[in-house]
Amino acid sequence: MPRIGWLLRKRAATALGLLGLSAGASALASVSAGCSSEADGPCISDEQFFAEKVWVPILSTKCIGCHNPQGQAAESKLILAGSSEAGFLDKNLATFKSLAGLELGGESYVLLKPTKAIEHGGGQVLASDSAEVEALRAMVERTKEPSSCETDVNASFAGVVMSGPEETLRTASLELAGRLPTEAEEEAVAESGMDALDPILDQMLTEETFYVRLKEIYNDLFLTDRYLNGEEAVDLLRSDAYDPKWYNSLPQDPALVAKYGARDLEDVANKLKSWTNRAVGREPLELIAYIVRNDRSFKEVLTADYTVVSPFSARAYGVTAEFKNDADPDEFVPAKRDPIPLAGVLTSPVFLSRHPTTNTNRNRHRARMVYQFFLGTDILKTAEQPLDQTKITDFNPTMNNAACTVCHAALDPLSGGFHSFDSAGRYEEDDTWYEDMRPPGFGAESVPFSEFPTALSWVAKRVADDPRFALSAVYTMYTGLTGQQPLAAPTNDDPEFNAKFRAYLAQYHAFNTMAHDFADGGYNLKTVVKAIVKSPYFRARNVAQASRGEALTQLGGTRFLGPEQLHRKIWAVMGYPWRPRAFEDDGNRYDFLLRRDAYRMLYGGIDSQDVIQRITEPNGIMANIADRMANEMACIAVPRDLYLPQEERLLFPYVETTFEPRDTNDFDVLPAVEGIKQNIQYLHKRVLGESLELGDPEIERTYKVFLETWEEGKAGMAKPEGEEGRLSRSLPGPCQVHNDYWTREGLPDDEKLTRDENYTVRAWMSVMTYLLSDFRFLYQ
Repeated sequence: MPRIGWLLRKRAATALGLLGLSAGASALASVSAGCSSEADGPCISDEQFFAEKVWVPILSTKCIGCHNPQGQAAESKLILAGSSEAGFLDKNLATFKSLAGLELGGESYVLLKPTKAIEHGGGQVLASDSAEVEALRAMVERTKEPSSCETDVNASFAGVVMSGPEETLRTASLELAGRLPTEAEEEAVAESGMDALDPILDQMLTEETFYVRLKEIYNDLFLTDRYLNGEEAVDLLRSDAYDPKWYNSLPQDPALVAKYGARDLEDVANKLKSWTNRAVGREPLELIAYIVRNDRSFKEVLTADYTVVSPFSARAYGVTAEFKNDADPDEFVPAKRDPIPLAGVLTSPVFLSRHPTTNTNRNRHRARMVYQFFLGTDILKTAEQPLDQTKITDFNPTMNNAACTVCHAALDPLSGGFHSFDSAGRYEEDDTWYEDMRPPGFGAESVPFSEFPTALSWVAKRVADDPRFALSAVYTMYTGLTGQQPLAAPTNDDPEFNAKFRAYLAQYHAFNTMAHDFADGGYNLKTVVKAIVKSPYFRARNVAQASRGEALTQLGGTRFLGPEQLHRKIWAVMGYPWRPRAFEDDGNRYDFLLRRDAYRMLYGGIDSQDVIQRITEPNGIMANIADRMANEMACIAVPRDLYLPQEERLLFPYVETTFEPRDTNDFDVLPAVEGIKQNIQYLHKRVLGESLELGDPEIERTYKVFLETWEEGKAGMAKPEGEEGRLSRSLPGPCQVHNDYWTREGLPDDEKLTRDENYTVRAWMSVMTYLLSDFRFLYQ
């Protein structure tokens, strides 16, 4: 096949623009109100006014140093949360409102204290005639007469190019369902626009691929897939309480071979071992999938007094459960593991083992993960400062030194909630807690003595009731669906603070709205997914014009596909997965992008053990893998699709192998050219999601790939035998169609495709390689 590498880097300038997708701060800077203007300026919501006029210039710079949970003013009524805590602005606004009504002589304490009109331990912080005091006074008035203005997040995206309803549908379909939209879905969106998305998304969120994707997203947090190899998960179960390797004592019953679809009894044992280990290893992820699939409250991720088991993990745990098919490794049903007081994923053996403890750590690592996974708060960032160990002179610094208590005051009580679970994740009913640590609890509450044996269940319920729980679910799904981390509040010394804070505030408000809707809707996670998909943060694609000199902020939208997502996209678009052979009866599928011993790790994936961070920007190795994929998938799919009857084809509904663009006199064969260009237009839509007119320059570029490949091929086949550069009329061996791809059964001779007499098959293979190598396919 002629080389077309020089063409596979087309649209470089456009690609570079999208690979580094960003928006000028001017596009995100205005979080303007959606109300009519007032005499003194635009209508500003109370939340925005507090954030911009009170928090940024006053509370975050002049107050929080003392008025924090461990500061000198820790005993006062004004306790402020730092920006590392999810939902900190809402929490601080609520605190401000509760204090604004406390008055002396008709003046609010929040005005009297900082001006030292009355005694203030921090002295005079603000001049009574300063602009800061006027801002505080205005905010106090707003607490008495709240503004009717609403923060209009959409205004912050002025100048940002958004995907339309059709493109949003395609992106969502590939992301959530691992397939292309159906014809009916496309017609509905074409007719009703974004309004048609809701019922379509509802359907997608019932499809099995969504739950595969959901488990991938949460495994990127939990990293519990670390135990899927061999018997690593069942090895975590204590043999004195369970029968984790029950499959080793199976009777030698030949009926088991048929029941489990095995080759022989040895294969039965291997299957049962693998299925049992996988069910135990994926228990936390399967619990999340069960909760979401059944529209249960997402709080049950922490509060469920049950777990989920497959027919095989049920045997390992020794629990009784009813299954529709007790030979199905993918069926999970709820069950209890007496006498353990369960607390959702927190009491799963693999979760506890993946996030272990020691005698000195005392469950603090586990507690930190709870804050990070379920409260959207990196507890370590609450005190990001170098510690001078020479100043840590207290007998018990985690209890008594302010440099330590800033983290430990929140962390240690939650650590105590895990007291009944040892370093191996085993339940110890009679366990005690350390007397030199804070008592188990959460926030200002301590676990009642009567609840001490079930402290983790007690704590988990409080965590799930915390407003940050809903926000953390939004954060997790946003990152999973867009590949972007939520924006962090900029530091006050950032030279582009104003622009970055406005961008942060816009996202903060949007995510808070989603979190409130999530909670109001009974904590159904599907509402979060739908809200993100319809939001500008998912639909943003590019910027019309970035403003020079202002902050650039990453948005959602286009991102490099990970190996699992690319695998599903290839299959959805091409009709075949990228693997060296078809499905095998023993389940030993060799999908290149899914196997650790193939390309999953090299293409930026994780193994949840040694590699726990995905690579999101392609390197040279990943580029080479993508090129190999494009060549091999063209070889696999193009001949097979062309050999099918025209009405059954996915890729080539408008052409036949006999369609040559020019005749022997080198004149264009117009009907063939029209058919070729029409099929190219169709492929741009199917492969790249581009709706192009037939005269579009991109259509012409792709036609040029076809034409020049065909011309070189025809010339090569015309050369005499033995002459350099002569090309065969047969397809390359791996590209020939001799058998059914899925069953490997041989085809009748008259249905085989081994020859390419006109060089059109290979020309189409070049086109397909060209399109599959495009960044628009490798990104989404």
